[in-house]
Amino acid sequence: MARLFAKLKAIDFFKKIPSDLTEATLTGAWLSILAAVIMVFLFTAELISFMSISTSTQLVVDRSPQNELLKLNFNISFPALSCEFASVDVSDSLGTKRMNLTKTVRKLPIDLDMIRVGSAVEDHSHKPAPKYDAEGHFDEEPDIDVTVPLSHVNFDATLARYPIVIVNFFAPWCHWCQRLEPTWEAATKEVHDKYPEWDGRIRFAKVDCTQEMELCRAHFIQGFPSIRVFRKGHDDIVIGGMHEHETYMGDRTKDALVAFADSLVPSAGQPHRKHVNLSAAPKTSGCNLAGFVMVKKVPGTLTFVARSEGHSFDHTWMNMTHLVHSFHVGTRPSPRKYQQLKRLHPAGLTPDWADKMHDQFFLSEHAQSTHEHYLQVVLTTIEPRRSRHTGSYDAYEYTAHSHTYQSDSIPSTRFTYDLSPIQILVQETKRPWYQFLTTSCAIIGGVFTVAGILDALLYQSFKVAKKLNLGKQG
Repeated sequence: MARLFAKLKAIDFFKKIPSDLTEATLTGAWLSILAAVIMVFLFTAELISFMSISTSTQLVVDRSPQNELLKLNFNISFPALSCEFASVDVSDSLGTKRMNLTKTVRKLPIDLDMIRVGSAVEDHSHKPAPKYDAEGHFDEEPDIDVTVPLSHVNFDATLARYPIVIVNFFAPWCHWCQRLEPTWEAATKEVHDKYPEWDGRIRFAKVDCTQEMELCRAHFIQGFPSIRVFRKGHDDIVIGGMHEHETYMGDRTKDALVAFADSLVPSAGQPHRKHVNLSAAPKTSGCNLAGFVMVKKVPGTLTFVARSEGHSFDHTWMNMTHLVHSFHVGTRPSPRKYQQLKRLHPAGLTPDWADKMHDQFFLSEHAQSTHEHYLQVVLTTIEPRRSRHTGSYDAYEYTAHSHTYQSDSIPSTRFTYDLSPIQILVQETKRPWYQFLTTSCAIIGGVFTVAGILDALLYQSFKVAKKLNLGKQG
């Protein structure tokens, strides 16, 4: 056993020098203290570095799940687009088209100063389009006493004379107006035969908006034909304390119009009552549209435009001036995730990092002006180390380029979005424990070795200097 231990001693890396063969020096003591201080300092710095979490940023192909939908959030005011016809449409490069989205969109009437003046407008886009009599149905009717269209000269006097006046605001070029014309004339004759002038309770009338543009604009007519009901000189209906127009939304057949007139006659001279075929049309010129839409993650367009299945529009009347209160992509981060994003984002967060169009105003200076905003969207995914899968957050940022042009089609406001196929992936990383051990050993060993070399150099230098000094003295 003793021989075995003797052989083990032969492979000792740390052979000891007898203490009586060593010499302690003051220089070595100072170097030892300095080396110890440096070791402690470097070790502490290394420990802090090991305990801290660093980030790595990579550019990768978008790893979003297949068929994942993207949320577009908006709040936009159009001071000259009535909520009666305002529509939100979505289309994309795959051929998907969705018209007049209503489930996640709120419409509020506003005035020219963009101040709310009414309650939320109920959208009738999913109701069946009004029926019409067959074309040519009244071609063989005997001569009909066609009511001469009202003008600004006699409009107010007519409203004041009859308790109930049903007015058809039309434009001769409008297809739907042309189709309604014979029906309206036939219904006018039958109603006036049934309720002659001496009865004086109801009157059918019409206004040519191409001749009486100011009169039609004063009543906020944007789509043709618009059938409004005036009682006691006005078409106001009070809903929730707000004044709005009454507009007829029923079928546009002779029987339907006559039946509608019959149902209104008993209320002549009585307090105002809402009719089943009447709907509130905002008594304002503008509309605020707010909400969100879910779209596929492919290039597409979000369009704001006037739309109706039973109306036509004069393009020169449409004014798409608008104020973008907010437009952002994706879901707003919670306060905790916002702080993570602010801390880990490669370039930090600017005040408009998620909403580059906040409070921007776009004016239609010319007729038939369409506004187009081109958005390039980039996805940044933040993956904190402690919750790599459950706590990750997708932050969408975009650049916006806007321009206005005149078009022959109906004016609109379009947000064209294009998503980058490259995703910015920011991950928190922590150094492995073995790197900490390796670096710690390197610090201790390196400082010890360097200090030993310096001590040897200084010791030998002092010896040489001492010998030279003794030689000079001898």
